[in-house]
Amino acid sequence: MSPEQYKPDQFKNDLKRVLSLIRTGQRYLEDGKVVELAALESRIADLCEKARTMAPDQRQDVAPLLAALSEELAEFETRMQQEYSDIQRQLRGISNTAQATNAYAQAARTK
Repeated sequence: MSPEQYKPDQFKNDLKRVLSLIRTGQRYLEDGKVVELAALESRIADLCEKARTMAPDQRQDVAPLLAALSEELAEFETRMQQEYSDIQRQLRGISNTAQATNAYAQAARTK
């Protein structure tokens, strides 16, 4: 798509939709819901490709929104890493409980 075909206003609208998807994903993460990342990844890749096809002055016009996208993604990544760490701790606790239960059951059988 040539720069003439893809206008900065359309790019801004698409980018705002992606930012909204990221924020929705953050809310889902906070609520313990599953976050579908494939669609988000595809839309971001599409935006990046469209940004590369824009003329330099057009990219300059959308640069603040691209910076906001980068910041939102960094925050989302941090929250996802925290959630992953929390889940790992919970799973270790479950595993330790299961090991203890099995050990007690084994000890009870041998008496």
